[in-house]
Amino acid sequence: MANELNFPTTNMPVTSDVVLRPQSSTTVRIRSIVWLIVLSRLFFMEVATLAYLYLPHAWVEAPPGTLPPTGSLAYRAILGLWVHWDGLWYYSIANFGYAGRATATAFFPLYPLAIRLFGSGVIGGLVVSWASFALAMWFLIRLVSQELGPKAAWYSGLAMAFFPTAFYANAVYSESLFLALALSALYYARNRRYWLAGPLAALTTLVSIYGGILTIPLVLLLWTQERPHWKKFFHALWPSAGLVAYMAFLVTKFGDPLVFEHAQSNWGRHFELMWNTLWSGWVVTEHVWRSAINPVVLFQTGLPSLRPSNFYDLLFAMVAIVVAIFTVKRMPLYLWLYMVLALMVPLSYPAAGTPLMSMPRLILEAFPVFIGLGVLMQERQWLRWVYFVVGLPIGILFVSLFATAHWVA
Repeated sequence: MANELNFPTTNMPVTSDVVLRPQSSTTVRIRSIVWLIVLSRLFFMEVATLAYLYLPHAWVEAPPGTLPPTGSLAYRAILGLWVHWDGLWYYSIANFGYAGRATATAFFPLYPLAIRLFGSGVIGGLVVSWASFALAMWFLIRLVSQELGPKAAWYSGLAMAFFPTAFYANAVYSESLFLALALSALYYARNRRYWLAGPLAALTTLVSIYGGILTIPLVLLLWTQERPHWKKFFHALWPSAGLVAYMAFLVTKFGDPLVFEHAQSNWGRHFELMWNTLWSGWVVTEHVWRSAINPVVLFQTGLPSLRPSNFYDLLFAMVAIVVAIFTVKRMPLYLWLYMVLALMVPLSYPAAGTPLMSMPRLILEAFPVFIGLGVLMQERQWLRWVYFVVGLPIGILFVSLFATAHWVA
């Protein structure tokens, strides 16, 4: 059927029991996927609005020359709150370009360009993020269903939709656009439609440096699917093409093709061995874990502190590592290897004072983590409940902190 996928379904109303335990049917109506997307987005939006209205706010500085979006209380509580932190940079670039600001080059151009195409405003940014997340979910489910079966696809979709930092797909952040492009590129490459996969892979590196890692799964897929036809291996070069295009642009604006990498020093990022990063994260966490579970500290007014986030950074890093270990033989190699390489980036490039900075959010870039979670939840019913019993409260905490301009990831 045109409105069905090879995926579990039910005609019953959507409830927590249905979400956690799909029925035995082999097909699902597309409207079920739509409901999953809509319910997860509305969940984060409702929590964020309530937090904005009733919890103490921090103060966060906007990029030079810009101000946070203003308007009525209703506007700020429903839409404006989604432009905090990095969202301010994307909002600024969409409206003013890079304007000679070297620091802004750490935020790659395709997402703010997409915002500009929709009017350069907050609503334009949200439209791009929401639409991109819907596409990302669609391609995730199709890819996993093809590789691992419909149940694994169902749980993978659940894992991504309700991940504690999945609210960034609601915000003026580039994660959802990256997910849509990366997942669609891998899906089309897996189905040998390389002239679609290649340009999509090139676009990922105009959204995030993580797009460059797609070269490795593309090489593996080409090796598996096209080994006698060596000329087709040039399709693995597409991610590099996007990065080269951005670097060429930077030469014209700043005279330095690597200015985006140098800008990372503004956050104290530097190369380090992964185990040293994890050890530093552990040492810092020992001193801050009490503040990370103290709501008075977490929601204090004034300039927000990054220190409590160290606890959650280490927690999410350890969860991702555990997922990688337990899924090494349960996932296709090209997906598993991409996940490991994507996790190695923040583990090898810590920030001063907050070694694992942004780890809960950067797991979105390492999206096969959700596939691994889906596989594990398919095999173990107790893990499905643990995921939601633990994950949803953390998601509520995180989106509440984000809505009130406190630091999350």
